[in-house]
Amino acid sequence: MIRVPWWLMLPNLLLGVVSAGAGAAAVIRPAMLAPPGHGGRRGRFYPAMYAARSVPLGVLVAVAVWLAPLQPLTSLILIAAAVSQLGDALIGVVHRMPGMVVFPLAAAVCHLVGAAYLM
Repeated sequence: MIRVPWWLMLPNLLLGVVSAGAGAAAVIRPAMLAPPGHGGRRGRFYPAMYAARSVPLGVLVAVAVWLAPLQPLTSLILIAAAVSQLGDALIGVVHRMPGMVVFPLAAAVCHLVGAAYLM
């Protein structure tokens, strides 16, 4: 059984919590994610879709890094989270939104390092 070291567990935990928090915050304040001019009920559609993925996945990552006995599962969760974050970063690149590139890219790298360490 391989335990995730604290210096790798802590960033993955924090990034999972921040990702889940960003999803929840986007539902509360859709202007954080919705394109300009998309107010009202329609403006909540894309933030809600983002939250539907980011909240459970972020919580799962935060919890999974503490469950060392489930090492293969933890690696898969970290890889899935990294792929999700890389998708977010790609969307940020395509739409020329640097703020949507930096955090997801850093999170993806952190998740991939954690997964690689466990393999």
